Amino acid sequence: MRPTAALFTFLPFALCLLHFGLADALAVAPSPAAGAGLLAKVCGLCKNRNLCLSSLGADPNAQGADLSGLTLISIRVATANATDTSAYIRRMLNDTSLEPAVQQALNDCADSYNDAVQQLDDSLAALTVRNYADLRKWVKTAVKEVDSCGGAFMELGSADKLGVADRSRTVKHLCNNALTVMGVLQKNRQ
Repeated sequence: MRPTAALFTFLPFALCLLHFGLADALAVAPSPAAGAGLLAKVCGLCKNRNLCLSSLGADPNAQGADLSGLTLISIRVATANATDTSAYIRRMLNDTSLEPAVQQALNDCADSYNDAVQQLDDSLAALTVRNYADLRKWVKTAVKEVDSCGGAFMELGSADKLGVADRSRTVKHLCNNALTVMGVLQKNRQ
């Protein structure tokens, strides 16, 4: 093949790569192994290592993410879980067959979870401006709100057939994992 023929054969392909940005994407694609190593390292510091690995590892963006990215993902996971639990509680509030004590606990939990989700949303805003003090404060406040809901159902004892205490425990673990990840991020930023 002549050099000019090769150039005209390759040129449309190269232009397509440049047009769609694939050349840049291929040149800077992060190594999945490097991201998986950081994820394993950070999750290894968490009390709930397996939950950290499964929850963060389920997000495709975790592979190749840096500490800021893992912090963002961990807060998003906690927020999503808290939002799901809040929706579950609101659905349960429609069940008129529940005992008054359970209804009251659900009402208290609905308020607590609304606050917790707001605190987690605020923590995302703090992360975007790298305000780590507020970030930590908002996530810790969300944990307190979740604890108050879990505590209300723990007082009911066997009356928590709805599983709200278990859901609250999971949200608390996810928030604590986020606190650990952000602690590593903050330590590395100093």
